[in-house]
Amino acid sequence: MPKQGAGFFVLVGKQELVESCMSFSWHAIKQDRLRNRVLTKLGLIPYLERCEVIELGELPLHCELYQYNPAAPTIIFIPGIGTYSQLYCELLARMSDRGFNLVSVDIRGHGCSGGQRGGYRVSEVVADIQLLLDRLQQRFYGPFGLFGCSLGAKLGLAVAEQDKRIEALLCHTLFLAELPPDIWHFMGWNSLYFSNIFTPHLKVNLRLFVDIDNLLKNNPMGKYADRDPLLVWDYPIYTLHSTYSYPSRILKQRLCDCSSAIIIGDKDQILSLNYTRSIIKRSAQPFDLIVINNGSHMLPFDHIDDTLQASCDWFHNVFENQSLSDEASVSASC
Repeated sequence: MPKQGAGFFVLVGKQELVESCMSFSWHAIKQDRLRNRVLTKLGLIPYLERCEVIELGELPLHCELYQYNPAAPTIIFIPGIGTYSQLYCELLARMSDRGFNLVSVDIRGHGCSGGQRGGYRVSEVVADIQLLLDRLQQRFYGPFGLFGCSLGAKLGLAVAEQDKRIEALLCHTLFLAELPPDIWHFMGWNSLYFSNIFTPHLKVNLRLFVDIDNLLKNNPMGKYADRDPLLVWDYPIYTLHSTYSYPSRILKQRLCDCSSAIIIGDKDQILSLNYTRSIIKRSAQPFDLIVINNGSHMLPFDHIDDTLQASCDWFHNVFENQSLSDEASVSASC
């Protein structure tokens, strides 16, 4: 059986990255001996072998599907900053086992998707996810939800605000441009405005504003981080500006027929529980708050069992309640 909670960084052959990551194949994976040794040691191979690769558009957009049943709810997963789908294979596969179709997206410029490394604008990501939804609707006929991890939560909210097909939004932490966590974030985010005018393509290393070493200190795969060529460490200013200035409407109006929640560890090192409670208090959109006791920011890796249980329970409850509500509406109209 695969080990629970195993793995954060997965090694990929550098030659494959040199070839621009425009495509990805299991054949290429199996040729990388070092990567396979790591995957085998961590027990991740059985999870990865279950996923089906989907590529969309000219970019292309790389997605990884863990299918349960065409009639089951389908959850689109958006990874955290710098990361990509394969890193979350255990969480995705085990969520699928509990009754969901899981589709993880390598956002443009990340993982195996095309585009400039680290380069995207939020509006582009929204359009990409909507393209994916169009494709998924041809194959799955259950309700759709979004699960955004860290930075992916911000992107997931942007999608949910634009697309009524999203009926459930789960955010692993969340920040809003309109509500900076503190004065330092306020100053940093505003400085990006001027930098974007003069040097939009200048790249900034992720380690300058995120304490990566601290986040990975308890993670068994942390020592491989610098050796994984599919991770993104450097971001152009225009990406950071788009991400941290993109507006949200939830402080003024609710999402249309979309339930939402924020899941966070009570010891999160990036965004505090108090900040999260402040967002929920000021938001016109109702959010359920799911707190993982003794949880760090790395919930999908360091606290996978608790995160899995809480996430699946929330999605199941939301979709069951929506189904009952729909049935009641049909009965009332008859």
